[in-house]
Amino acid sequence: MVKTLENLSKAFVGESQARNRYTMYSKIAKKEGYEKIAEIFLVTADNEYQHAKVLFK
Repeated sequence: MVKTLENLSKAFVGESQARNRYTMYSKIAKKEGYEKIAEIFLVTADNEYQHAKVLFK
């Protein structure tokens, strides 16, 4: 059971980090004028958030 909790924790951290990366990429893309790409990064960030939310429960 301990190993399972460790793995879930690591997965949560990975999903959270991915969300932050995609959010930062979105801001950079928007700043450089790539509105559609910025939107895609935000959608992807939200997907990662949903994954992390499932793992957190």
